[in-house]
Amino acid sequence: MTETDILTDRPATRQERRRGAPAARLRSEAEAIAEVTRLSAGFRAGAIARDRGRLLPFDEVVALKQAGLFAITVPKAFGGLEASAVTVAEVTRLLSAADPSIGQIPQNHFCFLPVFSFGSPEQAQFFYGRVLAGDSIGNAHSENTRKRAGVYEHDLRKVDGGWTVTGRKFYSTGAIFADWIPFIGYDDQQRQLMLFVDAAADGVTVLDDWTGMGQRTTASGTTIFEKVFIPDAHVFPYYKAGDSSRPTRLLAALIHSAIDLGIAEEALSDAKHYILNNNRPWIDNPHEEHAQEPFIIQKFGELGFAVRSAQRLLRHAAQEIDRARTQDDAEAAIGAGLATADARIACAQAALAVADQLFPLTGARATLETYDLDRHWRNARTHTLHDPLRWKLYHLGNYYLNGVEPGPRSLI
Repeated sequence: MTETDILTDRPATRQERRRGAPAARLRSEAEAIAEVTRLSAGFRAGAIARDRGRLLPFDEVVALKQAGLFAITVPKAFGGLEASAVTVAEVTRLLSAADPSIGQIPQNHFCFLPVFSFGSPEQAQFFYGRVLAGDSIGNAHSENTRKRAGVYEHDLRKVDGGWTVTGRKFYSTGAIFADWIPFIGYDDQQRQLMLFVDAAADGVTVLDDWTGMGQRTTASGTTIFEKVFIPDAHVFPYYKAGDSSRPTRLLAALIHSAIDLGIAEEALSDAKHYILNNNRPWIDNPHEEHAQEPFIIQKFGELGFAVRSAQRLLRHAAQEIDRARTQDDAEAAIGAGLATADARIACAQAALAVADQLFPLTGARATLETYDLDRHWRNARTHTLHDPLRWKLYHLGNYYLNGVEPGPRSLI
C-alpha cells in the first residue's frame, strides 16, 4: 500500500485544503462567538453524515481558519484578540454541540499556541503571524506504546542548525488538517522542548487510520516522521510552561470539559425533540403524551440538572483560569486547577449520563440508524477516556482531606 492509498487525499491536495484563503481578523470576542454560532449551524447539518461515513471535516476546518477563529488567542502584543479562557470554552462548547469531532480538532492548537511566547521575540512574531494568517497547530506528542506517557521512543538528534526526528506517533488529533505539527522531546539537560514540524516538510506522513468507535472524524491516528529536519527557530523551551496547575496547561482540561458539555447538551436536546415528536405513550401511562409520563419527566429533570450544573462549573473554571493568568501566583493557580478538575468531572459525567439515559427515555425505535443517536454515547464514552477521572477524584480528595497538592506532572 502506498502513502497516497492510506492518506485521505494526495499530499498536494491536502496542503491546499488545509490552508484555503487568508484568515479574516475578528474584532472582538463577541464577534468570535457570533461567528462560531453561525458556522456551527452548518456543521450540525452534516454531523450525522460525517459520523456514519468517517468523512473528515476538511472544508469545515478551513472555514474555521478563514473566519479567524484559530487566531482568537494570539496575544494583543502580536495583533490578536488574546481571548479569555471563558471565550475559548464557549467556542469549544458551541462547536462540540454541533459536532464534537470538530470541537476537538482545535484543542491542541489553543493549548500549544502560548508556547510561542516562551521563545525569542523573533520566533513569537513569526509563528503568531502565521496563525493570524490562517495556520493551525496539530499535535504528534503521544505514542502508541505501553510506556508511561511522556516517555518516547522517537529518535531525536541534535544536528547543525536544528534537530532531526524519526518516529511514529498516535492520537494525532488535528494533524491532518494542520500546518504545524508539534511534538515533545528533551534537551541534553532532560528539559522538555516542543518542536514544531512544518506539516509539508519532507519525511512527514499523516495517516487517517483512527478507528475509534467515537469521535470518528478527529483523524486522531498516526503521524510518521522519517528523518525530518526541524530548524532551531522552530524549537521552544516547553519546560517554561510550568507545572500542571499553571493556566497554560489547565486550558487543555478546560477545553476537554467544554467538548463533553457540548456532547451532553446536544444529546439532551435530541432526547427532548424525540420525546416530543416521535414517542408514543406507554400502555400504563395515564396521559395521552409520552412527555407527560411522570417517570420521564423526573429523569429528564435529573439529566437537565446535571447539564446545568456542568455549565456553571465550566464557566467558573474558565473564570478561575483567567484570574490565575492575571495574578500569576501559586494560590490562584491551585484554585484554578481545583475548579478545572470539578468542571472536567461534572461535564464528563453529564455527557455519559445523558447519552446513556437518552435511550431508556425514548425506547427501542430511537436506536434505529436513521437517527444516529448512538453517536452521542460513542462520542461521550470515547472522549471522556482522554485522561482518567479516577485520578482527578483522587487528587481532589487528597487535597481537601490531607492538604496535599497535586504533583507537577499530575493532570488534575
